[in-house]
Amino acid sequence: MMTSLPPATAMPTDAQIETLLRESTRFRRLLHLASCGSTQDVAAAAPRDGDAIFWADHQTKGRGRQQREWQDEPGADLAATFRITLALPQPLALPAALPVAVLEAVEPLAGRPLRLKWPNDLFLAGRKLCGVLIDAGLAGPDSYLIGVGVNCNRVRFPPDLEAIACSLAVATGHEVDRGALLLDIAQRLEAMLQDLTANRLERLEEVFRDRLGLVGQRVAIDVGVIHEGVLQHVDFQRATLDRDRIFPLAIVRGMRRT
Repeated sequence: MMTSLPPATAMPTDAQIETLLRESTRFRRLLHLASCGSTQDVAAAAPRDGDAIFWADHQTKGRGRQQREWQDEPGADLAATFRITLALPQPLALPAALPVAVLEAVEPLAGRPLRLKWPNDLFLAGRKLCGVLIDAGLAGPDSYLIGVGVNCNRVRFPPDLEAIACSLAVATGHEVDRGALLLDIAQRLEAMLQDLTANRLERLEEVFRDRLGLVGQRVAIDVGVIHEGVLQHVDFQRATLDRDRIFPLAIVRGMRRT
């Protein structure tokens, strides 16, 4: 059972969120900034004094995977980095388990199923809603900087993104409490990390396969070169095309229906 914020007419204060984080997760500290270049960079440079969350109301140089730009609307969206230090028995499972944890936090607010696009995006009704990012080792051994960006309360997008991006506010017609969402994501990450530490992967892999929605479909897999075939199976370790072509999931750059 996830700890919930008490009903309130105003957004919870940072102190209230930090207290609930300490009670229900590994995160001991919350740093909330009005603006920064990138929460990933802030988290990497901050003193290594335990697991912490770095939250910004606006990023001027937000980034996604492969240094792609991540845009947010100041004060409207959620941009945060969750810094953890943890020895995982299967660290390569983290990139696939992470979007599942974020999906389970965001989906109740969307009111309909989300889709996962490997390796790092969540889609709502065919439009991008959320992105995730992992930087490993930048804050020390066994460290992970988990970046999460969610389009929350914006109702407008730049012309080049209008047709391909979505927000929770656009989808539902009402605003989201960003602090409550931050807390829920942290709690879902905590549960996911406990599962990874104990090698309890079955449920996470089942959700991953379901929301990927590609098993049994003809797909193109990008591993530097494109391979096409029917996706017979996928889990946190590998993807299998046409029964006998096996690709480690860690080298798969993209996967799409053809």
